[in-house]
Amino acid sequence: MSKRKLLVKVAKQYHNRVRECRLRAMVAKQEDLAKMTGISRSTINALENNRLFLSAPYALLIAEVLGCTLDELYGKRQAKGNLQAREGPQGA
Repeated sequence: MSKRKLLVKVAKQYHNRVRECRLRAMVAKQEDLAKMTGISRSTINALENNRLFLSAPYALLIAEVLGCTLDELYGKRQAKGNLQAREGPQGA
């Protein structure tokens, strides 16, 4: 499988929640996140609109700046396109 096909397959399996994490971290504008990370605003916009799947270093950088985890940034879709629900602690 080519690298491009693999990336497309992976991108379809995950949905990013960068916008939600950005707003939860009280970073109101994409431009502000761009300045904080050194990533262009247009790249932030493309990411938030699911036109781009970031590389691991950029995803780690955004997660660190926003104070969230990679799991919070990206959720795996179920077969129907819905995000998988997170399960709470067992027996709690």
